[in-house]
Amino acid sequence: MESHWNHPIQTQGIPPSHFSPLEKNMVPNACGTCHTKQFQNWEKSFHAKSIGKGLLWQKEILPQKEYNSCFHCHSPLPETKAELSNGYQTKEILNSKIHNFPDGIKNPSIICASCHIRNQVRFGPPPKTNLATNNSKPNDKLPHNGYVVKTEFESSNFCKSCHESKKDGVILNGKKLMEVYSEWENSQFAKNGVQCQNCHMPNREHSWKGIHDKTFVQNSVLPHWQITEKDGTYSVKAELKSVGVGHMFPTYVVPKIYLRFYAITNQNTRILLDESMIGRFVNTDLNEEYFDTRIKPNGSLLVQFEYKPRDHSIQEFLWEIEVNPDEQYIRSFEEQLTSKKNLLSKHSKKILEESLLEKKNSRYLLFTLNWRVPVSLPQ
Repeated sequence: MESHWNHPIQTQGIPPSHFSPLEKNMVPNACGTCHTKQFQNWEKSFHAKSIGKGLLWQKEILPQKEYNSCFHCHSPLPETKAELSNGYQTKEILNSKIHNFPDGIKNPSIICASCHIRNQVRFGPPPKTNLATNNSKPNDKLPHNGYVVKTEFESSNFCKSCHESKKDGVILNGKKLMEVYSEWENSQFAKNGVQCQNCHMPNREHSWKGIHDKTFVQNSVLPHWQITEKDGTYSVKAELKSVGVGHMFPTYVVPKIYLRFYAITNQNTRILLDESMIGRFVNTDLNEEYFDTRIKPNGSLLVQFEYKPRDHSIQEFLWEIEVNPDEQYIRSFEEQLTSKKNLLSKHSKKILEESLLEKKNSRYLLFTLNWRVPVSLPQ
């Protein structure tokens, strides 16, 4: 994998002369001619949106070297990088781009070729069925010379390059900013042979669902609570357990989970009783960590408190669990809008505002649990 993800990745070069125009074309919809399901799933995925407004607005405020370094993961191929930065518009790269993307590149995000093609050779996981084809080297009898089997495509190590911060990066409280791979590596999931792909690419689905997908997260954590009453005082004991997450929940510094508990009166008024945040909270300069309350794989977070109502109006208790997948970005973008408003062009400010709105709209209610006060209990 070191050579596969050795940045900067080399250009794809000139396609073999016997390739048809379709075989020569590396745009995703060309691949989708045969790999239809993979293309359709990719098209809706965050990989297909890795170059978005949240990154593009920063071009005016970041040094070019720092801005360009973002593309190693957000747009790995030199041909797609050339769409984003003049620093990649060399004669070699532009020549390769013309030959492999003859109709141009409309979306310079993470595309099929980012993972599957190096120097005109296609790579992929072992066939699902035991085919009699020798996949150890290219085969010119097959479309695009077939492909070379690499078992690493089914290994978490394949994802490490972009989902684990470098060792020489920022360290806060002894932790790198992004430790998705390390968190998995130290978990029971790794010991049991469960790879990233088992959860995020089930049945080789190219959707890479994660924290932004409500159903995916609902199947990964389990809420449970118990409420008892004695002498007019209610004792609440609630637990959120990580049952299917192979890394910290949530991983990285960006997402946050909120646990909120309410008492509901017979006038349908909400009284906030307790609020907890699950996440790794760091400042927007990424140089100080305030707290880290994330849940370890197979671990849980326990919340306990007591509440004694002043009167007999409480008819129900409510527990809401909300997910804010982009909390860190929202906080950072809001600060940038204020501090950099005189430095940004009208265009960059516009796409920053649009990205901020998009991030704010990503919040969702994960679970809502209700517990009605039994009429037989004193209220």
